[in-house]
Amino acid sequence: MEVLSEGDRETPKERWRRSPELLADAFAVWKKAGGELNPSSVVATIDEDGAPRVAPFGSMRAVTPQLLRFIAHRYHDTLANLKRDPRIMVAMICSPDIAVSVRGRARVVEEPFSLDQNYALVEIDIDEVKNDMPVRIGIDTGISISPSGPFVAWWNNLWERMEKK
Repeated sequence: MEVLSEGDRETPKERWRRSPELLADAFAVWKKAGGELNPSSVVATIDEDGAPRVAPFGSMRAVTPQLLRFIAHRYHDTLANLKRDPRIMVAMICSPDIAVSVRGRARVVEEPFSLDQNYALVEIDIDEVKNDMPVRIGIDTGISISPSGPFVAWWNNLWERMEKK
């Protein structure tokens, strides 16, 4: 519960904690039109020894409030981990005030990905969204990435294909 100061008096203000789907603000940010890579997301999977593993992904995007989609390199540990165990967590931090974690189940929907044989298209069915925004602070920046060199054209083509699926 967030506490707001009103003069010398403290009064509680309810904050949402958990939701079965992305709420409007997180959905709008993760919708990412036009090939945007940001905000980048951190994906957590379970390694074959049971240990948690994390990796950043700029391709994470919301398709609906209940569905996320991203691409993963076919030889990346993240893809191997989610094929073995589909449980997944995704965290997003975005200014000025969005910090959410998503718990869900991942599935590979296209491998190899038709536009680049080195990648796979993954979808995540959302089970729960948790509000992780700290009380009384804002976020100045999140994790930001950008394509460079020949990767720009590659990314733009890949993004257009992801949008059509």
